[in-house]
Amino acid sequence: MATHVGKVRTVNEDSIGRQGSLLVLADGMGGHQAGEVASALVVERVLALESGAPNFKAVLTSVLSEANQALLAYAVEHQECMGMGTTVVVAKVEADRVCVAHIGDSRAYLWHEEQLTQLTIDHSLVAELVKSGGITEEEAKNHPQRNVLTRALGAAEPIEPEYREVPVIAGDRLLLCSDGLTVMLSDVEIAALLGAEPSPQVAADRLIAAANDRGGMDNISAIVVFI
Repeated sequence: MATHVGKVRTVNEDSIGRQGSLLVLADGMGGHQAGEVASALVVERVLALESGAPNFKAVLTSVLSEANQALLAYAVEHQECMGMGTTVVVAKVEADRVCVAHIGDSRAYLWHEEQLTQLTIDHSLVAELVKSGGITEEEAKNHPQRNVLTRALGAAEPIEPEYREVPVIAGDRLLLCSDGLTVMLSDVEIAALLGAEPSPQVAADRLIAAANDRGGMDNISAIVVFI
């Protein structure tokens, strides 16, 4: 796994972490280092949960709800951080499946038999416009409101994480990433890099390097796991 501030930003508001089979990535937002605080808090809370609990979905939802409340409380206590928030994408890797939950536009992808599938649906205004037919996917890339999220931790209560379980087999590859990667590289380019590299760390490093080569307009984070 790897994270980089990019070529434009001065602060890295992304946070990433791994604890055994549990992976988490968060992309923070808000001035006065609020985004940095928000993403780090959520990653810390998620990594502290009991991933082996019998009802992982319920446990994770509870942890994310508590993290959301903590962010709201922090913003009240630190007025300069009002509006702070973060995306989050979480994955638990098991022998025959991956459990994925997310809020916001940080993504999970599965590379299977040389095909890349996005496992998450962006919680963003442009994603909803594309879904409704209001704009095309190409128009979404440069839409003036492309950064507007419809769901985020710290934005409102109650939270609404999306959760799914996906079957996997040996040879599959999993990627969690922030939008600093996906706005710079197409899915075709991501698939080529993800499939070509010999190790998860090399793949993560190459993906970030490629996004920076394109301009690195945002913080860039990637967590790669080979099943």
